[in-house]
Amino acid sequence: MSQQTFILDLPQDVYERIRLLAESSHRPLESVVSESLSLLFRNAPSEVALADLAKYSDLDLWTVVYWRLSPEHDSRLTTLMDKGKESQLAPDEQAELESLVTEVNRQMLFRSEALMLLKQRGQDIDGYLKLWAT
Repeated sequence: MSQQTFILDLPQDVYERIRLLAESSHRPLESVVSESLSLLFRNAPSEVALADLAKYSDLDLWTVVYWRLSPEHDSRLTTLMDKGKESQLAPDEQAELESLVTEVNRQMLFRSEALMLLKQRGQDIDGYLKLWAT
């Protein structure tokens, strides 16, 4: 696999989170950034049963941990939630909102299960938990 090098300017708070994760996992900053970006841009499982997660490799479980809505869906969710606070949503918008909320809840459930499995396998999940707690 070929690699490309580039300079990345990060906000101070993001840099601090990466630094803390690197320190807690005893890895170089560059490795944490590279692995995080690789996980972020991997394809997340779409139609997976919760029980199937036990068969996943650690790397695949970390992919599930970092699984998020696409930027388009995240933006749409925010738009619909804001609109719903101001006025009643049309039936199709309400259905779309419910579908997006269901997906977010599904992701949280899968993320929790993946973190539990990683912890059972001896993976250090404390760095991840601290990263999101700050």
